[in-house]
Amino acid sequence: MKALMYTGIEQLELQQIPEPKGNFVIKVSGCGICGTDLKTYMKGHHFFKPPTILGHEFTGYVTRAPESSGFRIGDAVVVAPYAECGECTMCQRDLRALCRNKSFVSGGAFCEYVALPDDYRAVFKLPKSEHEQPDMQTYTLVEPFACVLNGVKQLAVGKHSRILIVGSGPMGALFALYFQQKGIPVSVVEPNESRRAIVASWDIDCHAPGEVDASQYDNIVIAVNKAELVDQYVKTIADGGTVLLFSGLKKEEILSVDSYAIHYRQVRLTGCSGFAMDDFHTAFDMISQNVSHYRRLITHSFPIEQGRDAFELLRAGKAFKVVIVP
Repeated sequence: MKALMYTGIEQLELQQIPEPKGNFVIKVSGCGICGTDLKTYMKGHHFFKPPTILGHEFTGYVTRAPESSGFRIGDAVVVAPYAECGECTMCQRDLRALCRNKSFVSGGAFCEYVALPDDYRAVFKLPKSEHEQPDMQTYTLVEPFACVLNGVKQLAVGKHSRILIVGSGPMGALFALYFQQKGIPVSVVEPNESRRAIVASWDIDCHAPGEVDASQYDNIVIAVNKAELVDQYVKTIADGGTVLLFSGLKKEEILSVDSYAIHYRQVRLTGCSGFAMDDFHTAFDMISQNVSHYRRLITHSFPIEQGRDAFELLRAGKAFKVVIVP
C-alpha cells in the first residue's frame, strides 16, 4: 500500500509498504493534519521516531471486521486513535483523558489501510441517507473537536459568560465554531489578517491583537503556543475568570503568572490535553447534526502523493484544516 512516511525533520517520502494484517481493517478515505503532525515534521518529536507514519484524524471504510464487532464490509466510519481503559485510577477519578492504560490503533493513517485491535470499541458508523454518502472529510474533525470539548469542560461557562479565543488556528477556530453553535458570545484574537477575514466571514467577532479589552471576558482560551500570553491574560481577564492553556508548550518552559490575580481576584489557570470517549461521542453527534457548520474549517485537501505540499501549506499559515486523501 501507499504510505506517506516521516523519515526525519522536514522529510516525508511516499513509499510502498505491506498492507497491515488483522481481522479489523479500515481503508482510509481521509486523514487530517494536526498540530502535532506539523510540529513533528518541522522539529521532530520524542513520541514519533522516524521512520514512521503520522496522522490520526481519519475516516474510512471497513474492509475486514470481526463478526462480533457489529460492522460490515463497506461501512463508513470515523475512528478514535485511542480509547481509555475505564478501570485505572485516572478513569475512576473521572479523568479519562489522562488514562494510563489506553488502547491504540496500530499506527498512523497517512496511508491506505489501518488495522485495529479485534475488540476496538472506538469506531463510529457515519450516518447516511438513502441518496447521499456521508461527508468523509468533515468527519476527520471529530478527533480534534473532541479535544476542544475536553477543553470546554475545564472552563467555567455560565449564563452571562463571554468567551475570548486567542489564536484562530484550526483548534482555536473549532472553539469559536462550537461557542457560535451554542449561541454563547465569543470573540477571537488573531494576528494573521487573512485568517481574521475568514473567521469574520463566519459571522464570528474577530480582532487583531491589542484591539480587545480582555477584562470584558470571563473565559479565555489560549490556542497558540506562546508562553508570554499566559501571564498577560491572567492579569487582564475579568475577576473570577478562567484562563485555559490549551496549546502545548515545550516541557522545559516555565510559566510566570501574576499571583495577585490568582489570589485576590480568584482567577483560575488550567490546562488540558487530549480527549475522553465521551468527548468523542459528543463531537461526533454535534458534527452529525450540523455538518456544514464545521465543514468550512477544511480549506484544502491533497492526494497522498502531494503530502509534503500539504504540510508546507500549513507551515506557511495559508490554510485552516488540511486533509490528505490516499
